[in-house]
Amino acid sequence: MDDILPQSLKYLNSTPKKQAIGCSSIILNGPKDRILAHTEDALTATLNHYYFVVAHIINDTPQGKYNVKEERFMSLCYAGHLPGYTMSYNHHGLVFSINTLSAEVLKSGKTPRHFITRALLGTENFEQALKVLKDEGVGAGDGCSINLTYLNDSSETCYNIEMAPTLGTEKESRLDIKKIALSDFNCHANKYERIKIEQANQIMLDSSISRMKTFMAYNPPKTKKDVITMLGDTSGGTHCVFRENLCMDEEVKTIAVGIFDLNEKTFALYSDNPRDHEPHVTLPLILK
Repeated sequence: MDDILPQSLKYLNSTPKKQAIGCSSIILNGPKDRILAHTEDALTATLNHYYFVVAHIINDTPQGKYNVKEERFMSLCYAGHLPGYTMSYNHHGLVFSINTLSAEVLKSGKTPRHFITRALLGTENFEQALKVLKDEGVGAGDGCSINLTYLNDSSETCYNIEMAPTLGTEKESRLDIKKIALSDFNCHANKYERIKIEQANQIMLDSSISRMKTFMAYNPPKTKKDVITMLGDTSGGTHCVFRENLCMDEEVKTIAVGIFDLNEKTFALYSDNPRDHEPHVTLPLILK
């Protein structure tokens, strides 16, 4: 609830909170290369203090709102955070990344986005994912963008879904679903692009506009190398895509880059600029 409480209380406490100002995701659903790639921008202090959670959870009886008996997933995590809010996959073939979005008006009594994206890790198909994101009966308390696909989906469709918090008496999340079909691509940062909503966090909005402008200056990506080149871009001044943070007094740095290869079924993790470095590790996506 690290965004809900400060945003709700901001008129009572004018002290700005230290926070990351975003991350960038690119989906390339090409005829040759199919890639879901993501930069993780975070407070500099978190560099080398993130880790993978790899979990296999088996219950004797169905558990929770969605009656899940078994979960098996891998998720990049920050200390103290639930799995599911960065780059993740599960054994049903779900692959996704998250872009934080900040709405100005947040309502009490709604489900924090971290809880919703944690529940995503138990889904088996796109229909189940939509049910989790809608969160019928309650709805999201804050917003994010979800870039996802299922490796077992014969249509090979990818999606960018903007999730916005509920307003008034609504009891489910507001969703805008964009399909990325074969031979298409999509970029997303930390600004609502399709849902009309008043947005908070001006620094993050400025950064998102700058990063999206950088992406649009490139020709549409065709290969994994093209995507890596875009995510490693250091132009754009303070609000660049890959924040190298050469001055250690800067609060935000790109601490990780993840490349899901949907054809090879692998995940490559970088902490240095992927343009110039090999990944620390390339892991197989183990499916049920």
